[in-house]
Order: sequence, then structure tokens, then C-alpha cells
Amino acid sequence: MKRLLKFGTVGVFNTLITFVSFTILYFLGFNYLVANVIGYCLGVMNSYYWNKKWVFQDNRKTVSIFYKFIAVNLLTLGIQTLFLFLLVNTMGLQPVLANLGSIGASLFINYFLNAKWTFFQEQNVR
Repeated sequence: MKRLLKFGTVGVFNTLITFVSFTILYFLGFNYLVANVIGYCLGVMNSYYWNKKWVFQDNRKTVSIFYKFIAVNLLTLGIQTLFLFLLVNTMGLQPVLANLGSIGASLFINYFLNAKWTFFQEQNVR
């Protein structure tokens, strides 16, 4: 539960970075899907450091952790972008509002995959 709260705290900051970036880019005239990808990537840069060091306290020096993290986030980005597209094009939601919904929907998938695969260590099973 403590780890989930830490993940949520990091997630709040990542979400702010992602959402604010998306909103700025969208209102500057970027296509909402392009703005989503750029904003998500900016949030991911912040996320890797804080999840590795603080949430999962993983001090291993392996490139495979980084590759797993990128794979999880590419999958999450794909799911989130698809959900955003569906909210805008089938439900008619405004892209900024739809972006909030799509971020929320992908949060749990991202946590589960990072906890069970990217940062999984035997001592994490408590």
C-alpha cells in the first residue's frame, strides 16, 4: 500500500507534466494526438528517475530495467492514446477533458506492469 501511495505521488507530478504540456501544445494548434504523445514523453522522463529511486527503490545498474520501463510506457502510451481517440471521436468529448480520462484509465495498467515486471525484485514480494 505504501508503494502504491508513492507511485500515486509520482503519478500526480507526471500527470501534471503530461497534462500541462498537452494542454499548452493543443492550444498552440498541435493535433491532440501529437500533443498527447509529446506530453506523455515529457512525463515519462520524470517518471523513470522517481519510480526507480523512490517508489521501487531499485538500485540495480542494469540497462534492462530502462528497456522494460520504456516498453511498459510505450504500451501504456498506446492504450492511453487509443482511449483518448475513442473518447474524442466516438463520445465527442473535448480533447483536454478526454485527455484527463485517458490518463486515469492508463494509470493502473502502468503501475501493475512496472511493479510486476520492470522493477520486480524478490524483496519486493512482501
